[in-house]
Amino acid sequence: MSNAIIPLDDFLQLETEEQVEKLKRWKMDYTLKDIRDAWGFKHSAQYYMLLKKLRIYERVVNKSDKFFPGEAVSQHTYGGERFAAPAYAAAKQPGDHFSYHLNVTLSGNELAEKLERAAQFLKGENKQVTVKLAIETIAVVETPEQSEEKVAEQA
Repeated sequence: MSNAIIPLDDFLQLETEEQVEKLKRWKMDYTLKDIRDAWGFKHSAQYYMLLKKLRIYERVVNKSDKFFPGEAVSQHTYGGERFAAPAYAAAKQPGDHFSYHLNVTLSGNELAEKLERAAQFLKGENKQVTVKLAIETIAVVETPEQSEEKVAEQA
């Protein structure tokens, strides 16, 4: 197939117009996951940020496909709580800008997964990043029914 996805290093050597043209053709023949896998990206955020760094994002990504860091997270709920929507202000700030806010209660494993995704997103970023992080455990309060069940189990 002449539209085969080329290695990332080869893609980066192409002129901007060629990059845009290839990505548009690949999007017709392949899924985003196919492109991510070919380039060794673990998360879609890495693909979209590459497009932003190459300054071809607006030319390649369809309006309905626009990605904002944290967008996938903001659509999910855990334990009835919803993730805070990201504050994304590219229109207000020149150049690359993002802000990612997370204000929710999660299990340790769920939080670790979110932090790993953030770490992948930031790998290779040369700009200074400001971080405010507070992690607290929550004491579990038993209901009277749960206390009765434990007593019954021990008996």
